[in-house]
Amino acid sequence: MPEYERLGGASVSGNSQELPVPQQAVNMELVKQGGEVYWGVREEDGAVVASQLYDPVEDDPGIRFLTSTVIRDDSRQLRVPDAVFDHWDDIVESGSGVVGGDRLEFVTTDEMAEDEQMLVLPEWQVEDVVGESE
Repeated sequence: MPEYERLGGASVSGNSQELPVPQQAVNMELVKQGGEVYWGVREEDGAVVASQLYDPVEDDPGIRFLTSTVIRDDSRQLRVPDAVFDHWDDIVESGSGVVGGDRLEFVTTDEMAEDEQMLVLPEWQVEDVVGESE
């Protein structure tokens, strides 16, 4: 199992579907203010991948590309697209996978960071993917 580095987390807004990206993710240049973020899903475990690079997401046969959004220039606010919320709903199979106020965690590995990628995980998925609870 890869060694995951926790970058931080925040609660997603129910109105705007936004949350602040942890400063550590910006410092590691996984995303940048005003930059585009490409979203995909890892086929092996259903984890959501976010990256500022399109090609590693599109070219990886183990990742299904979903969509893209932009981080606002004036903040680290990232809007989570509807396609990602729909994916989380599909995983839980009953009700909503993530709603406003739910906490999302950002994690990465050395290998993922090389491709400027991180995972965006709902709290209920962290232990299954990362292998530990908070």
